[in-house]
Amino acid sequence: MKKILFLFILSLSLSAWTPASRSERESKYILKETKKAISSTFKIERFLLEQETILLTSSAFLTEHSIFKINTETDSIGYAIVATAPSKTDSFEYLLLLDSSLSLKKVKVLIYREDYGGEISSKRWLSQFLKSANVDTYVYGDNISAISGATISVKSITASINDVMDSLRTLQSQNKI
Repeated sequence: MKKILFLFILSLSLSAWTPASRSERESKYILKETKKAISSTFKIERFLLEQETILLTSSAFLTEHSIFKINTETDSIGYAIVATAPSKTDSFEYLLLLDSSLSLKKVKVLIYREDYGGEISSKRWLSQFLKSANVDTYVYGDNISAISGATISVKSITASINDVMDSLRTLQSQNKI
């Protein structure tokens, strides 16, 4: 009887680590971190996230994305974009917060799955994207610094952010956002 109970408990504990539950856990974490970043970046406590049906141009560096409009009780204050970019052997999720004029306000790596290259999560390194607000494109090695041991991830997030910003500018010129 003890052996059967142990196997039952073991199977329950292993089922909690299946990819489907991990995905749900990651989704909850991403939502929590997104809400926290919006509150601190825009200095607001109450807001609504409304998922947009806008699709950005797909690329090798922008494998998935979700766009949310950030609304207060009175108006729209910007956008939150959760995107997935490839790393060396896996992928990572990051967050872009933009104001209503599509200026970058925050870049944050939400989930990084590689053993090496996690330095791209550094607030100091990510601030390069905010300091270069008037730049049309971000260029690895020019206005975006390299990180030893994270070359693939640095190039990937740089290209991915360029793809997102290019798509958003195109949509804005077509009055779709």
